[in-house]
Amino acid sequence: MSEFQKSNTEWRGRNAAEGREMRMENKEKAPDEQEKKAAARERAEVVSKEVQNTQKQMQNIMANMAQVVKTVQAIRAQLQINNNGSIPSVQTDQKNVDALKKRLENLRGELGDLRLALIVEIEKEIVKNNKHITPQEVLVEAQKQADDFFSGLNLKQD
Repeated sequence: MSEFQKSNTEWRGRNAAEGREMRMENKEKAPDEQEKKAAARERAEVVSKEVQNTQKQMQNIMANMAQVVKTVQAIRAQLQINNNGSIPSVQTDQKNVDALKKRLENLRGELGDLRLALIVEIEKEIVKNNKHITPQEVLVEAQKQADDFFSGLNLKQD
């Protein structure tokens, strides 16, 4: 075998090895991006469930408070006691409702942040899959997909 053939064969071997290595690196990157997107969606689902649970807790406490107020008013009327408006259990429940409202506000803020993170991940995926799309179209499509995802979580906006 001539010197040229030897160097050519050696070059092909290196080139093939580099190609295999690059394909493996690309395969490793793809799941990472998919994992980020899945993690963002999973976190959004968890936070949305927390929001729903917090809303249910608030509704239950508010219903409980109304029931307690009615009962206390009825008892006071029966006993002919002056209404001064102070019911300790209702005051405690009101503090709980205020704390839950604050928590709900924080969770909604976190959902907003997660929506933005999801949009970024979706934009990356869209650009990766379709190189011939304008940045504005990418943003609109990413926002649409994120909105579709979040609308599927059945969150009530109060």
